Amino acid sequence: NLYIIPSSISEGNLFPENNKVIIKSINHFVAENIKVSLSFIKRICPEKKISYENFELLNEEDPIATSKQLKPCIIGENIGLLTDAGCPNIADPGAKLILHAHENNINVIPLVGPSSILLAMMSSGLNGNNFTFNGYLPIDKNERSKKIKKLEIQSKNNNQSQIFIETPYRNQSLFDELKKNLNNNTFLCVAKNIGSKNQKIKTMQIKEWKSKKRVIEKEPTIFIFQSGLIIF
Repeated sequence: NLYIIPSSISEGNLFPENNKVIIKSINHFVAENIKVSLSFIKRICPEKKISYENFELLNEEDPIATSKQLKPCIIGENIGLLTDAGCPNIADPGAKLILHAHENNINVIPLVGPSSILLAMMSSGLNGNNFTFNGYLPIDKNERSKKIKKLEIQSKNNNQSQIFIETPYRNQSLFDELKKNLNNNTFLCVAKNIGSKNQKIKTMQIKEWKSKKRVIEKEPTIFIFQSGLIIF
């Protein structure tokens, strides 16, 4: 089996006990960052004996290397796939390794765990039946403004929530651009540090966000907006 293992950077209680049992049974891991994943497993399963030798670095640029990383599965052993935080292949690498597993008839088993994208959507109050994850917006301000306005039209026409992530040090810049470019009646959810003790999730119309001076800290944050939403 290739186990797809969600991970969390927080100290919250988002990690199911069953996942710990599975991790304890795995001796081969492929990781986006070995140091980060080793630290995560030691935190989750402190009694497990594990070292750098149990890991291989995820290399999706080389298909031969990617295929070789599945060798333990071919000979009947399990592998765990880990990324730095969140769910592999959801706004994170891992797709190519997973696809190679399918091509080699290896069982792919996703484990339940923290996904800040889904948790933010769940708690936003915006449309969770029709939403688009857009990843990162353009860095160039002009291009970013055009993209925001285009997606706001799409949101209104399709009754669709639009989800974004950003590098923490650019959170404030994105937040300011959203306030500047979105309609006053458009709803915006800002969800930061999801799953941690410092979690904060708030949804308001743009006009409300504008009326309060808010500083968006350099912390992991999800942004979601929806245009044309009617409150009964």
